[in-house]
Amino acid sequence: MFSAADVPVNYPIAQHCEMSFLKSPPRQLYFGCLKESVSGGGETSLCDFRKVYQDLPPALQTKFDTLKIVYQRTHFRVGEKWTFDVGAMLPWTQLFATSDRNEVEQICHEEGAPQPRWIGDNEDTFFQQWEDEPTQLHPITNDRVWFNHAQVFHWSTFPAELWFSFCRLGDIRFLIRCIFMWIVVVIKYRLLGYRMALDVRFGDGTPISVHEMNQVRKAIHNNLVFSSWQRGDILCIDNFRCSHGRQPTYDFGRKILVAWSNPFDKTSVSSLSVEAVSEKVVTDQMRELVKSCSDNVNMTSVPGAIDATPDTSPESTLSRGGAQELKELFISEILPAYPNHKRHVSGPIPTFH
Repeated sequence: MFSAADVPVNYPIAQHCEMSFLKSPPRQLYFGCLKESVSGGGETSLCDFRKVYQDLPPALQTKFDTLKIVYQRTHFRVGEKWTFDVGAMLPWTQLFATSDRNEVEQICHEEGAPQPRWIGDNEDTFFQQWEDEPTQLHPITNDRVWFNHAQVFHWSTFPAELWFSFCRLGDIRFLIRCIFMWIVVVIKYRLLGYRMALDVRFGDGTPISVHEMNQVRKAIHNNLVFSSWQRGDILCIDNFRCSHGRQPTYDFGRKILVAWSNPFDKTSVSSLSVEAVSEKVVTDQMRELVKSCSDNVNMTSVPGAIDATPDTSPESTLSRGGAQELKELFISEILPAYPNHKRHVSGPIPTFH
């Protein structure tokens, strides 16, 4: 269990399936609210990424399916202070909890991640590059799902999401930041040729254009719902189907926790026949239901939960002891205080078929 996001709460976080760029992303996510936002914004937005893939223009679908995508990951020894690029904020020494490059390479090897190259004048800049699929077959339903971080790591995302937040909430502060950030990103990434610390392009190396990324965002926003938080809420989502994001807010007291469970090798999923899918759905859903009920009889755990971030993800703001204290607080005080609590939703409740 750890802090759901370590970036300032007035930063929008675009929709994504958690760690979709890793070989083994978590199957389920469990969010919990310690303190909700009392001002505008701060909701956790949800989206069915199966519908997103279906709603993409056919030409763009074909382009992604044909060319694939390529990730480039660059981390400096010292993180940048004055940046909105989340990937550039943390140095690789903090991300991997070591300053030994050999240990970093060993961690990558153990996780099945591409081996890094050390670049720069002092060869102390971490660099990885790998090709990945833009979509993923759901491990139970076999539906094809939009499953990548292109809409998160694109250079135009930050101002675009600020504009969306302004249109939805009408807060002039988001508009001012949006205008300022558009000026910054156009100069930095279009005119000066910089790249994001976590950069996504088509598999042949050509950039994903702003127009193409706007088509992806349109498909996402057309299927978006907003979950407002109340203290004591718990939200469970299927990470291989439902994306999550965060709407920005200027309420800096907002505190949301998250736990991941059941890392799943996404490369192990293959296309199945309709008959095989039907049988697999029934069998796997029953197995997961029985396991979930068995694991949660005493309300002390979630199915297969892991209590810390992987070494390659941003470090948690919670220590292991702090996470355990928060878990015990949820079980002993918050959950019993809300026996009839029902989650309030500020938009329609999503239904996944």
